[in-house]
This record gives sequence, C-alpha cells and structure tokens, in this order.
Amino acid sequence: MDGRTVDADTRAQTGVGTGVALVVAGAALFGTLGIFGELARAADLSTATLLTARFLAATAMLWAYLLRRGTPVRLGNRTLAVELALGVVYGFMAIAYFESLAWLSAGVATLVLFTYPVQVTLVSAVALDEPITVAKALALVAALGGVALVTGGGSTAGLPGLVLVGLASLAYTVYSTGSRVMVETIPPLTHAAYVFLGVTVAVLLYGVGAGTLSTPATPAHWHLIAGITVVGTLLPMLLFTAGLARIPASTASIVSTSEPLTTVVLGVLLLGEPFTPTIALGGVAILASVGLASPAVERAVTARLGRLGWRPPGEADG
Repeated sequence: MDGRTVDADTRAQTGVGTGVALVVAGAALFGTLGIFGELARAADLSTATLLTARFLAATAMLWAYLLRRGTPVRLGNRTLAVELALGVVYGFMAIAYFESLAWLSAGVATLVLFTYPVQVTLVSAVALDEPITVAKALALVAALGGVALVTGGGSTAGLPGLVLVGLASLAYTVYSTGSRVMVETIPPLTHAAYVFLGVTVAVLLYGVGAGTLSTPATPAHWHLIAGITVVGTLLPMLLFTAGLARIPASTASIVSTSEPLTTVVLGVLLLGEPFTPTIALGGVAILASVGLASPAVERAVTARLGRLGWRPPGEADG
C-alpha cells in the first residue's frame, strides 16, 4: 500500500476525531446556558436583556479578534446574505427556547429541543447525501433515549411552550445543516462572525419589540452577562463551528446531545438539583451515543456487520 495513502487516511481520521472532540466540548459549554438562565431569573434579569447583551458582547469580541489578526472577512453578497440569514435563524432559536421556559419546565423544553438530531440526520441524508449507517441509527436511539431519561420528570405545560420549543428545534436543524454547507468554503471563525451579526440583529429587534429591554442594573447582572457571553456563547459556538468543518452535520448533531448531561451535572453541583438513578442511566446512554457516533466505532460496527454478511441497502445487490 502506498505510504502516502496511509498518511492521508491517518490525517483524515485524526481530523474527524478532532471534529467530534470539538463538538463535544462545544456541547458541554452550551450546557451551561440553562444554569445561566436559572441564575438570571433569580436575579430578575429579563430574557430580552440577557439575550441582547449576550450577543452584542459576543459579536463585538469576535469581530475585534478577527480584525486584530488581520483575518480576511470579505464575502460575496449572496454568501453574506446566507450567513446573516443563518444568524437570524439561530437568534430565533435562542429566543423561542428561552421564552418557552415561561410555560415548560427546563427538562421538557430540553427534551423537545433535542429531537433536532433526528431531523438533522434525515435532512442531511436527503440534502447532503450523508448515509445513515447502523452505528448512527444506534447512536440516535441511545441519544434520544438518554435525553428522555435525563430530562424526564419535568412538569407538563401548555401548548404555547411546546410550540415555541418545537419551532426552536426546527430552527436548530436549519442552522446546523446550513452551517455544515457554509464551512466547506468559509473559515469557521469568519462564518461564526457573520452568524453573530445576524443573531444580534434578531435578538435586538426582539428586545425592542417585546418592550422588556433594559440596562443591566446590578453587578450580578453584568457577571451573568459576561459568563453567558464567553462560556455559554462565544467559546461553544466557535468549537461547534470548527467541529462542523471536520465531520458530517448528522454526526455533529448526535454527539452534541451530551449537552443536557452537562446541564444536569452543573445543576446538581451548583444549584442542588436532585440526581436520581434515572438521570444516571440517561447519562450513560448519552455517553454511549457519543461513542457510537465516533468514526472509529462506526467503522468497527460496519466491519463487524460486513463479516456477518450484512451490506448497506445500496450495496446489497452489488
């Protein structure tokens, strides 16, 4: 075998593994959003103020970083419009999710939101020609089952909350799939910078329209905004975007279901929330889904099935 081919394959596998690690890290940081949301409500910081300040600060920080590095950021008009549109979609997702908490418990809202991996996998199979392998199917089952266990037990709520978080899940599907396409030709940081602009416009207009936008009034408010901006927004979005540049959108969506596990662990440690055997079992299932979605495990599962005589549907007659 050509040594150059082996090296290329090794680099490709390393790149995909790095992509999975980046998405998992981003998901872990995104898992802090629920904690910041709970702390904001306790501090009487409105959703409109929290989201607007969060994305204004994140946008300013990212653009300052790119300009200081001299990173090329010019885009064609059509590409620019798509990037800003993805930002508006992401902004809508954030607004819908946070507002759904007025009717839903955090557990129920998270459960409905995290149905988006199924949607991304189906959309990616149709629009991006990404195959749905046995390992991915098993990972989806484990991920959704784990999310159901981890976030289950919350109180039921009214139809408005379910509609809002359902729309948030659809918006996240559109954003994840669209981002996978865009980062094929646009550097991840540049992509994130333009997405942030679209998000900022969306949440700012929402804050003004809702009439609940105000200046943070206490040091605690500013501390929460700083935390959600850096830990819950800027770093995880950059990690997730960089990961998408290395792995398929369906794989990224599956491994990112580790986010609810982070929320549960932080809730137990920081807010004194209960930790039950059901939550523990759900956590194991989520971690199993991350392992099943990894490239090495996926190849191993496919190889084992091949030795047993199974072939993918498209290859069965080949």
